[in-house]
Amino acid sequence: MRLLSGLIIFIITASQLAAQPSEKVIVDLNKAISIAIENNYDLKTGRLNKDIAYEKVEETWGTAVYPELKGSVNYRRALKKGVFTIDAPGFSGTFPIGTDNTLTATLSLSQNIFAGGIFIGAQAAEIYAKIADHIVDATELELKYQVKAAYFGVMVTKEVLEVASANLSQAEDNLKNTQIKYDAGLVPEYDLVRAKVAVQTAKPELEQAKNSNQITRDVLRNIMGLSYNVEVEVSDSLNYKDLTIDEFELVVEKMFRFNPVVKQLEQTINLREKAVGVYQSEFLPSLRAYGAWNVESQENDERSIGSWRFNNSINLGLELSVPIFNGWSSKSRVTQAELEVKIARENLKKTKEGLATQLRETTLKIANQKEKLKAYTEAVSQAELAHSLANIRYTAGVGTQLEVIDAQVGVTRAKYNYLNGVYEYYLLIANLEKLSGKESGE
Repeated sequence: MRLLSGLIIFIITASQLAAQPSEKVIVDLNKAISIAIENNYDLKTGRLNKDIAYEKVEETWGTAVYPELKGSVNYRRALKKGVFTIDAPGFSGTFPIGTDNTLTATLSLSQNIFAGGIFIGAQAAEIYAKIADHIVDATELELKYQVKAAYFGVMVTKEVLEVASANLSQAEDNLKNTQIKYDAGLVPEYDLVRAKVAVQTAKPELEQAKNSNQITRDVLRNIMGLSYNVEVEVSDSLNYKDLTIDEFELVVEKMFRFNPVVKQLEQTINLREKAVGVYQSEFLPSLRAYGAWNVESQENDERSIGSWRFNNSINLGLELSVPIFNGWSSKSRVTQAELEVKIARENLKKTKEGLATQLRETTLKIANQKEKLKAYTEAVSQAELAHSLANIRYTAGVGTQLEVIDAQVGVTRAKYNYLNGVYEYYLLIANLEKLSGKESGE
């Protein structure tokens, strides 16, 4: 009975969820990107980490530049007083030390006058905050690329769905015409069978196109961070536009200036150089000023709290710390930090070379894809012409049903190739934009 009750509840809940109306959102590319940027978990986390990094800057500068002011109150109760012993010729005895109650209030001030490591550390915190900025930029660029890829995927599957639907309609029209001719005894049964096969072949292709379109829309919805019950539709169509690309050297220059990965590694070099300065400062003296104001009262229980006597004392001082010898550990830390700088520079060089290689490969692929699209466009025109001629020949009784079906398949395949070519072209453009950096323009 428990199992049956649970099953009934599950069925009712599932039915209620299924009955909930789905919300439809129609987006263009810019809106899809904006929604994804607003909802993306990794981007939100990156921004929070960036905020923490800038708070670290405030923290380190507060330690390095501003004075430290502290106040304290201390009360002591003597449960058993100490004694002071005198043992001298003619006299020997002990005397109690201290009072029953001691109350002390202290206000202390400390100010760094010179401490190289602290000031350099504050500058390093600022560099680390800039690195956090570039990490957020890199995350945003990657997210934009993912949204574009998903958006283009929806557009191409939408176009493929239209082609598949048109292909089925043409196959059904061909079947109707062939059925009329067969009934009139004008064509053999073989032509009728071929026409029926063409229709049955087009149906699963249409169903597959519908599923592909739904899957790509789900992928886009997921990247945008929307709920599962939201239906996403795109407002654009997959139309090819020949985009002008700058000269390779100019694009490389922009990439080195704006790519967040490059900027992050450049700041990493600066951070490593600051670390060298921090360890070098261990050889330098540090100077600190301090002061304290004490208010203290020492009284026995015979005097009431209201009549306690308080004494003031003020102290000012300087503290100079001079390093003398620490077993060459500071020298070793400086050497390690200098080696870290060299490693960071090598990483930057390697990354630039790798990005330049990717950029050249992408630009070459774009140029090649443009040539492919010219061929695909011509292939669609020729395939449509061949299909038209096959229909004319078949209607005139000099062609065969096989020619018509083959020509129809040729049109469909040519359009599929063209649409996939446009999709790959825009995907390459999106990758080029990601490599170039956000300042290069969309």
